[in-house]
Amino acid sequence: MQKFYWVVVVTLAALVAAVNAEDKITPKVADALVFAPPGSVKFNGWIGEAMATCKTGRMFAQSLPDLINPFAVREEDRMWRGEFWGKWFTSAALAYRYDGDPKLRAILDEAVKGLLATQTPDGGITTYKAANEFTNWDTWGRKYTLLGLLAYHDLTGDAKALDAARRHADRVLGFFGPGKADIATNGWWTGMAASSILEPMVLLHRRTGEPRYLQFAEYIVRAWEGPKGPDLVRKSLADIAVFKMFPGPDPAKKGYMSGGASKSYEMMSCYEGLVELHRVTGEPKYLEAARKVFASIRDTEITIIGSGSSWERWCNGRARQAEPVPEWMETCVTVTWAKFAAQLLRLTGDSLYADEIERSAYNPLLAAQKDDGTWWCHYNPLEGQREAAPEHCKMHQNCCVASGPRGLNLLPALAVMCGKDGPVVNFYEPATVKFKEAQLEIKSDYPRANVVDITVRPPSAKEFTLSLRIPAWSRVTKLEVNGKSISDIKPGSYARLARTWKNGDKVRLKLDFAVRCEKDPGGSGRVAITRGPVVFALDKRVTKPAAGNGTVAADASGVVKATVAKAKGVRMALDVPFDVGGKKTTLRFCDYASSGHTWKEDSTLRVWLPQPLNLAEPFAGLHAMKKE
Repeated sequence: MQKFYWVVVVTLAALVAAVNAEDKITPKVADALVFAPPGSVKFNGWIGEAMATCKTGRMFAQSLPDLINPFAVREEDRMWRGEFWGKWFTSAALAYRYDGDPKLRAILDEAVKGLLATQTPDGGITTYKAANEFTNWDTWGRKYTLLGLLAYHDLTGDAKALDAARRHADRVLGFFGPGKADIATNGWWTGMAASSILEPMVLLHRRTGEPRYLQFAEYIVRAWEGPKGPDLVRKSLADIAVFKMFPGPDPAKKGYMSGGASKSYEMMSCYEGLVELHRVTGEPKYLEAARKVFASIRDTEITIIGSGSSWERWCNGRARQAEPVPEWMETCVTVTWAKFAAQLLRLTGDSLYADEIERSAYNPLLAAQKDDGTWWCHYNPLEGQREAAPEHCKMHQNCCVASGPRGLNLLPALAVMCGKDGPVVNFYEPATVKFKEAQLEIKSDYPRANVVDITVRPPSAKEFTLSLRIPAWSRVTKLEVNGKSISDIKPGSYARLARTWKNGDKVRLKLDFAVRCEKDPGGSGRVAITRGPVVFALDKRVTKPAAGNGTVAADASGVVKATVAKAKGVRMALDVPFDVGGKKTTLRFCDYASSGHTWKEDSTLRVWLPQPLNLAEPFAGLHAMKKE
């Protein structure tokens, strides 16, 4: 039975409470899609529930002194305490953008006030000792501080925050550049950690109009081409797979799965900055490099659930996802993959990027948050146990605990975006939406049910285009407007409904939610179960053993006649048929995001299944995860 949610009008006060600061320059390349206005989208489904939990468990519960004190005492010489304030702050800023909660605004104000009190006369804001500035992870941490200050200015228009961001950035400019230190060899991972400051430098140029920040951004990209730089543009344009961009240990000799210095999180952060630089300069090779590397990551690294990397490094993971991969699919990587996709979605308007964000959202992102929102997982395995992230830097912090909320709180801004001709619906989470063209009521039980009903309510009859994402996985999609069928619906594109809309017009979308048996791309013979954007897993709490050895009962096209079921403690369950010597029996699966969620042995999970599977012991023979 579908759940129905009726519209709640977003108040003008909520919209005014979070305004976007205006750029001082006009980018040469305009985005095809623009974020939804602040406060315009209200979720009522799985993602909305997770966001509410996150807000209570992480945004409100965070101790500000714990985040700010490292900048005041400056005791660090090699770790990454400097990233935590910026990660938490950008998450909280997105949460405030979503609902304009005055309590959260007060926390944001206090967080900025406390941080600015630590700024030194030379403009620097850092956790590092004076003698160790710009070593190890210092520049990386300064990037997150700069992103946080810009986020606050964008929300509030606060001039002091922007001035602090300028002085903070100028300290970086004073250290790196031609005739100074080389940012492309600074710190960790072939300079990629440090040079990922490219993104906020371009944003600072846009907010201030001051050319020195653009000049510094262009210097960073030139520095990549140096003899010891990461050479990210050339390598991507030359179609070098990300796993092979940097030399690494021989897996056969060292036991490593990773590609040496192919550090996934830092690498994607650099390409995010390259997209921002393309917007400002119009340089086509920057966009081409970003698109090519995105395709390389998608085709060679991203697993069935929408994440990747081993030990946070690319590992040719798509072909190896049924193997015993160590430290598998870090939450920081999941979030940065979704953010990279969001950059390209905004710029190009290509719905395939939204497909990737959706897959990551409904699987590893939702999976990683603890039920009360207070903590996150560091890694998301495809079998075994999910575990709590360890504390980092002698603090009650972890990089993934800080990163996870950034991905979760970004989703409302992407759910319904502004296209040049009207609203563009990317996600079908039940929601209420208020745009200038119309109010939209999205009623669904997505992703449990495949029917999405959208009621369009313009203030008066109005001509515009309503665009609906048709996911690439929905092979047969039906679309109706006021009961009339719309033809020529293509998977992996947008259905564009251009008409004069009247109050109460109805759109109905029926997506192809066939349950499918997916084969392991690595050729192991194992299979996994998917339904729409959701991957399913066995879980000891919900999967009861059955008799015999069986194979998933699928037709020639891979379709499985499974039935939706209910199980305690999970969002969604399926009874999947297995063929046991000509007879049918079933095993119960649950959605991957719910699997493993006690973070204990009692919720051991399994995605890739050997064929045949011993149904009496469906968890037998799990790989022992290597700990390098």
